[in-house]
Amino acid sequence: MRFLYEATDEKGERVYRGVLEAESPQGARRRLREMGLYPLRLERARRPRGGRVPLPELVLFMEEFATLVGAGVPVAQALHTLSLESRNPLLKEAARGVRERVEGGEALAQAMEHYPEVFPPLVRALVAAAEVGGALEVVLRRTAEYLDKSHDLREKVRTALLYPSFVVAVLVLVVAVLLLFVIPVFSRLYGAAGAELPWPTRFLIGASFFLRQNLLWILLFFLGAFYLLRAWRRTPGGARALDGLLLRLPLVGPVLHKAAMARFARTLATLYEGGVLLTQALEATRNTLGNAALAEALDRVLERVVRGESLSAAMSREALFLPILVRLALVGEEAGSLDRMLYQAAFHLEREVDYALKRLSSSIEPALTVLLGGIMLVVALALYLPLFDLSRILRR
Repeated sequence: MRFLYEATDEKGERVYRGVLEAESPQGARRRLREMGLYPLRLERARRPRGGRVPLPELVLFMEEFATLVGAGVPVAQALHTLSLESRNPLLKEAARGVRERVEGGEALAQAMEHYPEVFPPLVRALVAAAEVGGALEVVLRRTAEYLDKSHDLREKVRTALLYPSFVVAVLVLVVAVLLLFVIPVFSRLYGAAGAELPWPTRFLIGASFFLRQNLLWILLFFLGAFYLLRAWRRTPGGARALDGLLLRLPLVGPVLHKAAMARFARTLATLYEGGVLLTQALEATRNTLGNAALAEALDRVLERVVRGESLSAAMSREALFLPILVRLALVGEEAGSLDRMLYQAAFHLEREVDYALKRLSSSIEPALTVLLGGIMLVVALALYLPLFDLSRILRR
């Protein structure tokens, strides 16, 4: 357990504040007395909630950590400084906890393992390799660079897919408002006039009547389908099926596939360059893919590499690994520069993702605009065509 404390020294001239770990409040008080302190206030620390640390904040943390270590500041003191400067409560607590464990004799990577919501497996693997090789500053900077590029790629894909999602959501909302509130007014008007209605108008009025009569059941159906799909997504088979389907979607699927492969290549290159064993690097890379189908394929690649196959040969037997990645991995293995070739593959795939996203945006925006305009035109014609019959009836 972790405890927040306020304590004073023997003379009572100075007040110390901090965090320590102990099995119980009595153990915490005993540990403070061993440190020559007398507790004034002692309470159990609660782990802050709020999910994971945003990647930009973790990038800044790693860069500042590298700067302090490069300036000759001891690791424990650097972590203490970072805990004071960090505004994120998860980062602040993690820096304090890691500092205490390092001061207690644990290795830095081992201390980071107690905070998986802050330090992902890739960071811990790189730090562990750096502690063995004695290049902590270089590895911390390389980790920050990797996290920054990974965040940029993810944001590019997310931003490119945000616009069509927003347009489709607005389109569904507009059609729902028309069917629920606007069309019933015209339906009463045309019913009172006794005008003969064309088939588009009859279709819209029928759809409006069906939606208003069954709105609750429709909402319950979609909510139930959503929760069932999400529950299935949490099962291994459901995750593989849905993620595999996601990669086969037209237009969007190839972009997501290449983005995942670029992230895989850069992650593996960063780990391998940092001195991590290939099998350990592949295992750590699995958690960064974000796709269950690709993760399962990577598991099979890892099994073959453990049995003695080369990385390129193992990847070539999986259809999900792109040919450009397999080819460059083979060249890197033959030349003894696997990390450099993986970086080349990541750079090439990232450029392809950028080009594909621009092409997707330039093609999907006009298509959505035409679709939105076409639906509005059909609705307008269906509502106003009967007005011409009403005008003839009124003239008679």
